[in-house]
Amino acid sequence: MNITRWFGAPGRRGVALAAAVLATGLGTGAAAATGLTAAANDATSAQLALRTAGVRGALDSTFQRYADTMHDLVATSSIPGADLASTVSRIAADRLPAAHQVTVVSPAMAVLAEHTLDGSTPPRNATLTPTPFLQHGLTLARSTGRLVASPAHVLPADLDLPPAHRQPGFELIAPIHDSEFRGWVVVGVRASDLLRDSLRAAGVTGVATVLTETSPDGVTHEVATWSASGSAAGSASSTVDVALAGHVWQVVVRPTTPLISTGQELAGPLTMLGAVIASLLLSGTVLAVIGDRQRLVASSRTDIDRARTAELAAAGHAAEVTATLREREAELTGFAAAAGENLHAPLHTIAGFTDLLLEETAPQLDEASRGFLDRIGRSTRRMLTLVDELLAYSAAGDAALKLEPVDTTGLTLGVVAGRLDTVDGERPSIDVSDLPPVMADAELLGEVLGHLVDNATRFVRHGTAARITVSAREHSPGWWRIEVADRGIGLPEDQRTRIFQPFHRAPAAEGFPGTGLGLAICRRIIDLHGGDLGVDPNPGGGSIFWFTVAATGIALKPGPELLAAGAV
Repeated sequence: MNITRWFGAPGRRGVALAAAVLATGLGTGAAAATGLTAAANDATSAQLALRTAGVRGALDSTFQRYADTMHDLVATSSIPGADLASTVSRIAADRLPAAHQVTVVSPAMAVLAEHTLDGSTPPRNATLTPTPFLQHGLTLARSTGRLVASPAHVLPADLDLPPAHRQPGFELIAPIHDSEFRGWVVVGVRASDLLRDSLRAAGVTGVATVLTETSPDGVTHEVATWSASGSAAGSASSTVDVALAGHVWQVVVRPTTPLISTGQELAGPLTMLGAVIASLLLSGTVLAVIGDRQRLVASSRTDIDRARTAELAAAGHAAEVTATLREREAELTGFAAAAGENLHAPLHTIAGFTDLLLEETAPQLDEASRGFLDRIGRSTRRMLTLVDELLAYSAAGDAALKLEPVDTTGLTLGVVAGRLDTVDGERPSIDVSDLPPVMADAELLGEVLGHLVDNATRFVRHGTAARITVSAREHSPGWWRIEVADRGIGLPEDQRTRIFQPFHRAPAAEGFPGTGLGLAICRRIIDLHGGDLGVDPNPGGGSIFWFTVAATGIALKPGPELLAAGAV
């Protein structure tokens, strides 16, 4: 068959031209629609992450306030001769949202003090008759010496209510010790009221939340629900873990208002629809003028010009919408950075004046007042750490890379030396092997190594010293894999991906300091370098955190377009 003669026929040339116009239009429309849809999905994920972070922050703040208040109640209850009833009333009055009742109990279950917080007037009891849930919590708190939370159940005060008005709750139990065991402080809390009051106080809007807990047999139970406005919109959701007193709850967050505008959501489908309509119209125009060769040539040129104009217009619209989405993302990042910068100075001022008060007026203050000032200082420094890491996370997303050959061994030894200078107590054992030179931004690479070494020194079992090894091996041609191995508390398999999400902390990390942003910052920095970041179990116990980075012989371009090793 003579292909030239086949395409040379006027009618067949027209069909081939129409097919080419249709394929070109559909391909351009599909590319533009895919880009717009991806941009809209990214904006949706970012908005959902912000709302989830707001819920997590509100609950963490409430739980910290509960823990601090329980500490104050225990400290007051251990003072001989103290007027417990008035002191408990004064301390708990405005600091325990959604709490039902505070009770101070002796070892023999005698009620030493009792204060109701929800306005009810239950009968006063001389002795406490604990439920099985409460009895288990009392025993556990006394044996461990720590604050304990019971599983969710209906509080005894609510058992007389109609079933539809009962809500699950839990008790917080703290043991009272000085030179000997003196009893417990017990606080009953209604879960739905706690969820509602915490989120309202923090100004959280646009979400519906469900608080759940998982029983030891692996079954998940719904504990409480709250919605800021209306029911959940769409299927998008996010889940975070929150912990208090050795107990972990899961919070499912769903938006009740749109995460992005209707225009952003429909930009991709409408662009594709427009491309299909334009392509079909152009193809039909080509076929309609097949009968006359001269007119076909002239009409074909005109139609091609129209097709190019439509493609340029579609591409221009796609670029405009993409630029708008990127501008919104930049605004969100800028907002986080501005909020952090504006919080920095006031927090430093609070911390400074607190230290000054402790230094200059300590002799004139009683022990309780000094304790309050000390807790203000510790809470302020904890907030400063969160603000610093929030600023670092915002800056890491679009940092300008300064790629250069880096002496990885020297950089790591400097990071380790800086950490060892600040360690209190038993010093960790840190072994740094000979590491290869790499092509990277030295300052950002040092930040990644600093976070990984900090985590390895912090997350160890109580009473043991950290043992850390920093080494390297070839990952693929032109790429090295740097490993930070520890003998710490380890990570379960279901946490090895979620641990790199912003503000996520594994349940095993409860009781250890941290904000949940360090590994998220590392991921942003490694993504900028085109590498991968992950964690594997360490044989014999602990974890191996690793990342890949290019060797010095690889020519790289800084920026988001940098490809990871093995990418296609």
